[in-house]
Amino acid sequence: MDLKTSYRGVSLNPIYAGSSAVATVSEDGKILATPILDEINIIDLTLGCRKILHKISNEDEQEITALRLTPDGQYLAYVSQAQLLKIFQLKTGRIVRSLKISSPSYILDTDPTSTLLAVGGTDGSIVIVDIENGYITHSLKGHGGTISSLKFYGQLDSETWLLASGDTNGMVKVWDLVKRKCLLTLQEHSSAVRGLDIIEGESGDGSSLKLLSGGRDDIVNVWDFDMKKKCKLVKTLPVNQQVESCGFLKNHDGKRIIYTAGGDAIFQLIDLESGTVLKRTNKPIEELFIIGVLPIMNDSEMFLVMSDQTLQLINIEEVLENENDTINARSTIAGNNGIIADMRFVGPELNKLALATNSPSLRIIPIPDLSGADASLPLDVEIYEGHEDLLNSLDATEDGLWIATASKDNTAILWKYNERTSKFDIYAKYIGHSSAVTAVGLPNVMPKGYPEFLLTASNDLTIKKWKVPKPTSIMDVQIIKVSEYTRHAHEKDINALSVSPNDSIFATASYDKTCKIWSLENGELEATLANHKRGLWDVSFCQYDKLLATSSGDKTVKIWSLDTFSVMKTLEGHSNAVQRCSFINKQKQLVSCGADGLIKIWDCSSGECLNTLDGHNNRLWALNTMNDGDMIVSADADGVFQFWKDCSEQEKEEELEKAKVQVEQEQSLQNYISQGDWTNAFLLALTLDHPMRLFNVLKKSLGELRSRQDIEEGESKILFNEELDRAISTLNNEQLMLLMKRCRDWNTNAKTHTIAQRTIRCILMYHNIGKLSEVPGMVKVVDAIIPYTQRHFARVDNLVEQSYILDYALVEMDKLF
Repeated sequence: MDLKTSYRGVSLNPIYAGSSAVATVSEDGKILATPILDEINIIDLTLGCRKILHKISNEDEQEITALRLTPDGQYLAYVSQAQLLKIFQLKTGRIVRSLKISSPSYILDTDPTSTLLAVGGTDGSIVIVDIENGYITHSLKGHGGTISSLKFYGQLDSETWLLASGDTNGMVKVWDLVKRKCLLTLQEHSSAVRGLDIIEGESGDGSSLKLLSGGRDDIVNVWDFDMKKKCKLVKTLPVNQQVESCGFLKNHDGKRIIYTAGGDAIFQLIDLESGTVLKRTNKPIEELFIIGVLPIMNDSEMFLVMSDQTLQLINIEEVLENENDTINARSTIAGNNGIIADMRFVGPELNKLALATNSPSLRIIPIPDLSGADASLPLDVEIYEGHEDLLNSLDATEDGLWIATASKDNTAILWKYNERTSKFDIYAKYIGHSSAVTAVGLPNVMPKGYPEFLLTASNDLTIKKWKVPKPTSIMDVQIIKVSEYTRHAHEKDINALSVSPNDSIFATASYDKTCKIWSLENGELEATLANHKRGLWDVSFCQYDKLLATSSGDKTVKIWSLDTFSVMKTLEGHSNAVQRCSFINKQKQLVSCGADGLIKIWDCSSGECLNTLDGHNNRLWALNTMNDGDMIVSADADGVFQFWKDCSEQEKEEELEKAKVQVEQEQSLQNYISQGDWTNAFLLALTLDHPMRLFNVLKKSLGELRSRQDIEEGESKILFNEELDRAISTLNNEQLMLLMKRCRDWNTNAKTHTIAQRTIRCILMYHNIGKLSEVPGMVKVVDAIIPYTQRHFARVDNLVEQSYILDYALVEMDKLF
């Protein structure tokens, strides 16, 4: 019986999470830097070859508070809570500068030429650093609150270099960096200033400039000013949102427009003349906001950084040319997917994963290429809105074209794949439960080409069967409010629902410690399975036999017979609640995962755990399999995915090949010994890492007959033989370490210590003691050798002393005779 015992995993980790710092991107949009607490990922965004270029670990383990890539993508500057500013060079992969700043910093900006870096502190001070040379060029003071925004203005070989700064008290200052003084001080905001921008005025000769400031007081101000300190407030626009970022843009006809982003996660384009909103994004159902805007490609494209660490790419040129008033993102990058509650393989080619996360939105991500380490990093995510509260679970049909989602908003939604757009659309919405829908099920058999029914389970302790309307050419969402039947199912929350392979029955698993089997046709109860000691988390039918598996908070998985409704096997091995279970390998095996973060592969016939896959550091909520266990996907509460590929056959072939090579090497070893080729025999025995084979080579080399002249004249120089001594003298550090470990082991035994001592003497004769002591771990091995060596010398001394007594006794006995 061929069992799947070995799996190799590929991880998909969050790239952006748990930090207040806003992600940053290079001007060409090819390099992205994102923080994860005290670490930073630097990612190549080039399509088709996305990968992590550098992973920076902050040695002081302090959270990253701000980071900024230079526009040319050569340097990354970042600040931690330890008030250390560090400059990382991407080309060399090293930190080239480290400076202590006077206070914590949450805002950084670089000039367009990638030369200067401005650091704003919580004490109201600003320092400007020469990035390449690493020294402070300016130290600016004058703000009374925390610096909340910074913006450079200037061009190479220009005499006009400015820095605009805003603080949490609503004050805006414009600094002349050439003359090293404050040019303007403006106080028109009543809250923190989060957005600043400066452009050339209408004159076009550089004599006049425009300043834009936006704050959390929901307004933006437009100013005209010049280098002679003349300043005029031109316009104040109420934008009806908390402004986290703003800037100037040009319309397709050359007219000035501005963008604002922030509250309600809305990005909008506003006509500067009239103050009217030209275009805007839709407000998402989830309570989000935009924490930053990253313009790239000369402001032709922008990344919107959302509070859930997703980055939405907007093409400004396409938006302005489009007649639609709604701005839609071209693509979305997921920094992380949050807590994964459930997942299924979807899409026409089943090459995507549909996720139920701690979000009202259905998320779909691509499956990474498991072929090798050079595979492109999958970052894109499709986000579908429909629910108003978090998703609890989901299900999908075998063809991957239909998805059902269950939500805390008391509804279930059926989604259908649209071949024209290659996206999923809402097909029907099911309303009728009085509490959160916790589980959902779709049919396994679809004779009409679409799912004819939908099953739901809820915290209202009922189960419902719903009819799915027949597909039509009309694309309107159908609202279903009446179910085919409703049954009171359990006494406590229902956690899982599973439909049998032939769609004749279905099973529900509940906190009330029971699993119940129901007739799918009429919803009548057929059996109650009660043998667990705690609540059930999951239930799963076998596709190839009349078996059912349940997993529970009592740390076990039970396999039940659907003929007798009795327990056939109890699988014990998890150290915490078992969250998910699924049959694989044509009912021969079962895979389970639990709150202990482990995945276990079981033999169903014996109940034995064949392998434990350890790739997570947190509770595993979600598990799914493909091709009967050829691939296993697991996801934990940290949003970490592991894609496990079955490699049992490959591993068996590798083991057979290793065994074959080992047999060949052992035969070669015997040939070398019989031929007296001590160098190759010794090196091969050392490579095989078999202590007794190595010992026998050394011992047999001593058994060679040498002439008395060799013994008398060469004893002080030759320890084994010339050939073997020369081989020991050429060993590298790794080989020396291995040989010394073997000597340590042999030295503990009186029968083998002679070879050990001779080998150690040979090593010390041909290798520098100082260099030997620098080999990692060598001193520790020597310390273990010394006590036994001292014991052997003491024993020899005792024998010598006793031999003198014996000689004396024999002499005295001769005198008597």
